[in-house]
Amino acid sequence: MGCTMKSPHSIFKDTQELLDSIKKADAKTREIHGRMVTLERAIFLSWWCDRGSCSFCYMSTQRDRIRDKARARRRRSSILAEAELLRRIGWRAAFVSGGYGAYSLEEIRDITEQIGEIMGAPTWLNVGVLSKEELSSFSGIAEGVVASVETLRDDLREKICPGKPIEPMREMLTNARDLGLKTGITVILGLGEGPEDLSRLIDFVEDYRLDKVTVYSLNPHESTPFSDSAPPSSLYQAGVIAALRLRFPELKIVAGTWIDQLPNIGIALLAGANGITKYPLYKMFGNRYGKKVEDEILYAGREIVGTFTDRARLNNGDRFPGPWGAEVEAALKRYIRRIES
Repeated sequence: MGCTMKSPHSIFKDTQELLDSIKKADAKTREIHGRMVTLERAIFLSWWCDRGSCSFCYMSTQRDRIRDKARARRRRSSILAEAELLRRIGWRAAFVSGGYGAYSLEEIRDITEQIGEIMGAPTWLNVGVLSKEELSSFSGIAEGVVASVETLRDDLREKICPGKPIEPMREMLTNARDLGLKTGITVILGLGEGPEDLSRLIDFVEDYRLDKVTVYSLNPHESTPFSDSAPPSSLYQAGVIAALRLRFPELKIVAGTWIDQLPNIGIALLAGANGITKYPLYKMFGNRYGKKVEDEILYAGREIVGTFTDRARLNNGDRFPGPWGAEVEAALKRYIRRIES
């Protein structure tokens, strides 16, 4: 456990306090985690969610448009091809993710195991609340489980995520820890919370002894109540990350922004992030956007795991084995064409 502050949001008291905290967080990150930065991407299973009530989420805009939820599921070959593509370019699978009700537990377990085999290591799960019995079936298959808490302010949660109560998530994290699984959460900055709410996040991480926190910056989606909202300040996201790093030196912190917020990357890394995520891979790889990501990492004095620019690695792999081989190869070719077009 790291240093304690009088109040976590005191990091935002004045500019010098924030800059000093970022400097200390950067030094602590290098000391504990080294200079390497991972590129991460969630592998989505489906665009369907039975809940479909999170007002910031793209899937909430799709629920009424989808007549058959089975048609919103990705083909298995597409999912496995994306995992293989990530392996080739050296990225991490941030977690296997999908809305409620799109897949059976057995299907999720099977897909998660296949992705782990492709990536060479178990991945994380972010597929909604799972019971202790359900979690136990992922022993040896998943590295850990993620709860999408998004915000820890009760009044905001009731308004923004009415179908995702926090108590079942708390129970899941406790059960996962008891079963030997690692635990993590995702939070989104810019939903209406502020620096004064930072203590809620600090307390939650401490109470549940989390291993990983993904700190997203709001990406406003069209047709949601947030469509005209401005993403939060880069220094706000950096301050939250720095507060987490100083309090929890061992914590894995992943910073998530979007293609229009690439300059946030450098300051997020200096503040203590050791992974970045939430980028549209197929629109950015091998072009000026991918180069921008790598430059942000370089000028933060860090080293990248994998690549955002080396197109030669896209075709650097053996033919995919097994019964899904031909379909996966075809999907891989489509993905590579999208990137190279």
